[in-house]
Amino acid sequence: MVGCAIFLCIGLNLLYLTYLAAAKPRKHPVPAPVTDHPRVTVQLPIFNELYVVDRLVQAACDIDWPKDRLEIQVLDDSTDETRFISGRLVKKYAGQGIDITHIRREDRIGFKAGALEKGLAEAKGDFIAIFDADFIPPRNFLRETVPYFANEKVGFVQARWGHLNQSYSLFTELQAVIIDAHFLVDQVARNRGGFFMNFNGTAGVWRRKAIEDAGGWEHDTLAEDLDLSYRAQLRGWEAVYLPDLIAYAELPVAVTAYRRQQRRWAAGSFACALKLLPRVFCAPLPGLVKFEAALHLLGYMSHVCLLVLFFLQPVLMYYAQRTGVTAPNPVLWLLTSLPALAPGVYLLYSQWRATGKLVKRLPYIMLASVLGAGIMLIVAGAVLRVLLAKQLTFERTPKFGIANTSDSWDGKRYVIGPDAAILVEMLCAVFSLATVTYAAALHIWGSLLFAVYFLVGLSFVLATSLGQLTPPAVPRPLPSVSGGRDL
Repeated sequence: MVGCAIFLCIGLNLLYLTYLAAAKPRKHPVPAPVTDHPRVTVQLPIFNELYVVDRLVQAACDIDWPKDRLEIQVLDDSTDETRFISGRLVKKYAGQGIDITHIRREDRIGFKAGALEKGLAEAKGDFIAIFDADFIPPRNFLRETVPYFANEKVGFVQARWGHLNQSYSLFTELQAVIIDAHFLVDQVARNRGGFFMNFNGTAGVWRRKAIEDAGGWEHDTLAEDLDLSYRAQLRGWEAVYLPDLIAYAELPVAVTAYRRQQRRWAAGSFACALKLLPRVFCAPLPGLVKFEAALHLLGYMSHVCLLVLFFLQPVLMYYAQRTGVTAPNPVLWLLTSLPALAPGVYLLYSQWRATGKLVKRLPYIMLASVLGAGIMLIVAGAVLRVLLAKQLTFERTPKFGIANTSDSWDGKRYVIGPDAAILVEMLCAVFSLATVTYAAALHIWGSLLFAVYFLVGLSFVLATSLGQLTPPAVPRPLPSVSGGRDL
């Protein structure tokens, strides 16, 4: 019953957020055009990004802002040839009159947070824009975001993520569906509802004073973006979210890379929950704001609950058979059906907002809704590591410069080998198949539906992973930039 109550709470909140996103009016007025251009520093944190650093730096240098008011920092922690490529790029654009610097560190203390901290100490700007390596900064980005800082209470402005390679594969399509839901429901609803929202680590602008007032970048979680945004809002700074301003990025094409990403996000989010929730609960905030903050920071716990339910299913069915209670209980039916339907409504609305189409997107929506079952093992493992106070290591998500369906990542560097999680997923898939068979034999149709849900999610991730296990190819030639010595 406790598990059902948790899922009911999560499901109802998804419906509530969807309602707010659809019905709540825009919170922030349209700002007046900028006449006095403030100085802005654009930070580009990179680590071993052979295939995307060129397009990133080029797009940053093309941002429409007065050259004498724009500074670009390439925060390069790379240990491979990327450091030479980025160095050449900086030299090239500096020769064109752009204020661009190449900042390197002797170590990687603090990972991305440490690089941002180092850059901030040398930055000239009063506002700090941040773009990760897989993004392409829009040319009009600063002209669309900086005007909102006319309100002295605004600490950061966040744009929506777009997808360079959404149609590359079924796997990237499903990722796009889930990311769209976050940016077109969660972020919209939290911002308009007056709840805490998070800076997404990239495609956003910070007021420098807000970063410093909140205590700066801290290294004790893998989610430095979530951590700072909550600390800033606890200090009274406000956030602005712009769903119509889109910064396009490359989605992971390999399941192993996606596993790394989800493991890092889950561990970082849960570490932030342990660190920040006591401060949130002690702050003079409305109860609903605290409740939403708890659900937000503990969002990945839904996957842990899902895993517990997955293993408990046969036990519950056995108990139902022994007691003779195999017909659905109306109360339990309500507790389980609402959480099952809520993600569908949540994803349907976001896809309608993103594409204006529903019928063509239905297959992706249905399959994306079961993807959570496919990654529940990864997420639960990350949460467990945080609970056991294990050392958290930053695992980068490799990018291969994939922007079109004709692009290929075969033979490129950074390809991650088979993940040991595949073996565990195989065992869980067998367990899931046995659960489906058991539920069908007992004619417990409600349990059968849930068992099929787990089986489809696990099978999809497992099949995609196995399909990507190809023999290593001969590495292709590395990208180069004109000028400078050869690598």
